[in-house]
Amino acid sequence: MIKTIVTTLALVASASGYAMKMMDEAALSDTYGQAIFEVNDQSVTQADGSSLDMLRLTIGARIEINANIDELSLGRYWRPEGTNCTGGAGGDKICYNNVVPVSYNDNINWACTAKPCGSVGLAESNYKSSALTHETAGLSFFDYPGGFQPDGGVDIKLRDLTMGQIRDKGNGVYEMLPFVQENPYFEFAFDESSGVRKLVGFRLGAEESFGYQGNIIDVVSGFIRPSIVAEPKLGGVIPVGEIKLDAFLGGVRTIGWLDANNLNLYSVSGLASILVTDPDSLVNESKEAQLFPVQSNYIEHSKAFFFSVGTRSIQWSSVQGFSPEVTQPGFWINLGGDDSLKATTQQGQHPNNYFPSHPKFQLYGGNTNYGNVNTLPSWSQTYTSN
Repeated sequence: MIKTIVTTLALVASASGYAMKMMDEAALSDTYGQAIFEVNDQSVTQADGSSLDMLRLTIGARIEINANIDELSLGRYWRPEGTNCTGGAGGDKICYNNVVPVSYNDNINWACTAKPCGSVGLAESNYKSSALTHETAGLSFFDYPGGFQPDGGVDIKLRDLTMGQIRDKGNGVYEMLPFVQENPYFEFAFDESSGVRKLVGFRLGAEESFGYQGNIIDVVSGFIRPSIVAEPKLGGVIPVGEIKLDAFLGGVRTIGWLDANNLNLYSVSGLASILVTDPDSLVNESKEAQLFPVQSNYIEHSKAFFFSVGTRSIQWSSVQGFSPEVTQPGFWINLGGDDSLKATTQQGQHPNNYFPSHPKFQLYGGNTNYGNVNTLPSWSQTYTSN
């Protein structure tokens, strides 16, 4: 049998008139086929001028997820509190750590960006939805469905995490709508400056993500930059205009504070323009933490959704032409920065992803599931029953 196969291959090669030869690296990188894995190895320049070697394994697949996770906690370890808290409402909510005590020694890079770390332990008045940006103005985070459990001892804590949503079609029929990720990847960052190849970071993401993703955000470390449309209402009833902005609500162990130095105020219409004329006035009218009430996130074909963990700050390689923000030491989530994260504050309640028989359906079942069903992702034909 082996002789027959070899003879046949020889005849085919002879008949075709072509000779087989080895392909060099350049030719291989320009070749596409049916392989499910793609391996990319490149050097990426860091902010300090050094380089890290990035090894990325991309899986050519479409992942459709409909899942609920009770709690996701990542990175429980000690971080020294930061100093020089100069950002956010009151000027003391966000620390940039550009003045860190020398006594921190090897912990300098791990210093927290809020004091107290994680914004935990502040007066309860800091944990209320803003009268300017939320329809349920003045509602304590602790009184939202699912409650609020701030935790300054962990990098990321998300509860009732949902991927996708369930839509009531009437007559007892419910439709599952997935959260979709195209071409997921694993990437490793190596430092070779000492002559030894040392692993300093890892991230998990996808070249494209889209759909609804909801969660209770107790504390987060990461780059979170949503595009926000706020529709303030006088007394929670009378519309007074519209505010459009992009805001950086991330950091290390934070619950998200507006900072006039890190937001783009695009437009203010109606009577709201009397109160909000610039970023400083917006922060003055919205002094409370902003991240928790934005529980319903629509991710619109994002190239910037990933989790990472590292021992140093890392500039990761670009994905489909998009270069993400630098991640910091510890566990980190990147969500936004490419105008794909949409947060409409009046639709900030947790999206419903539970069937009526589930214990949490009563907790979130009264909420509206948002978006035009014709524009939301649906299951592939592979998964339909007909």
